[in-house]
Amino acid sequence: MPRVERIYEKWKGLLFGTKSHELLVFCFFLAVSFGFWLLQALNETLEHEVQVSLRLDNVPSDVVIIDSLPPSVSVVLHDKGLTLARQNFTTLFRPNRLDIDFSKYDTGKKEAEVNISAADMQRMLGRLFVSTAMIQSIRPDTLRFSYNHGLSRTLPVRLAGTVKASPENYIQSIRIEPDSIRVFAPAAILDTMHAVYSETILLEGLREAGTYSIGLRREKLLKYDPEQISIKVGVGYYTEKTVRVPVIGLNFPAEKRLRTFPAEVSVTFRVESGRFHRVKADEFVLATTYEELLQNTEDSKLLLHLKTVPEGVSDVRISPQEVDYLIEQVAAEVEN
Repeated sequence: MPRVERIYEKWKGLLFGTKSHELLVFCFFLAVSFGFWLLQALNETLEHEVQVSLRLDNVPSDVVIIDSLPPSVSVVLHDKGLTLARQNFTTLFRPNRLDIDFSKYDTGKKEAEVNISAADMQRMLGRLFVSTAMIQSIRPDTLRFSYNHGLSRTLPVRLAGTVKASPENYIQSIRIEPDSIRVFAPAAILDTMHAVYSETILLEGLREAGTYSIGLRREKLLKYDPEQISIKVGVGYYTEKTVRVPVIGLNFPAEKRLRTFPAEVSVTFRVESGRFHRVKADEFVLATTYEELLQNTEDSKLLLHLKTVPEGVSDVRISPQEVDYLIEQVAAEVEN
């Protein structure tokens, strides 16, 4: 108990001592001064900017909004501070939102662009605020939206941009899903369209397969369904393969024949992993002509070159690159 009493006496001294009394008096007068200042400030005429969200209401089911309204407008109000403060407090429970009735602007045409004037905006927005509040400005001061009654076409999707693999890999496949989409637009625009293009993408250095979401190129008065596509990129890897290829002679006279040592050489090349088992030795032609040999300045060495290389093969190396050779005389056949 003595300890509790000491704590009590200590706090009593702090709260009701001379210094504490002076501090409390100061805080009281400070609060009173602030209250008078606040009342004076709230009684003055001020300007305050508020955001009003927009929504297009009563849109028929067969109408497609092509170019929609902005999500909100900025409104500058001019009124007494107290009224503006009350307005701000109200928006905590009921956000400012303007519902625009589509039927009032429907022209009955198959397609149309609607402009809502600044005067109409002022009149509609005035209903959201107290009667004493004056609207000083609206940004944007004119609203536009366009629509059509179900005019659409289904068009193929084309990819715009670059998709590249790393040097050790290659692009196996690119699949667009969906590969065609529905486009809503005025008839004059639809008649000129043959495809829909994606936003420009840049995918480089890919080492593995992946799926990427991409938006569609935005154009005025166009609406897409869906508004995004995905591309599935298949990535393969390069591998090396070695085959044995014979050296053959072309355009030799009937009585002459080419013999090389060795008769076959190794051909090593880089190929896509998916084509590894499909590339065969007989697709390579390693040959020299009789005319080339006659011009050969080397007495017994033949520098080898491939005459034919299969598609998709790169970095071809021949081992050995040079071989010994001789032109063999063949005995002529005796006719009976």
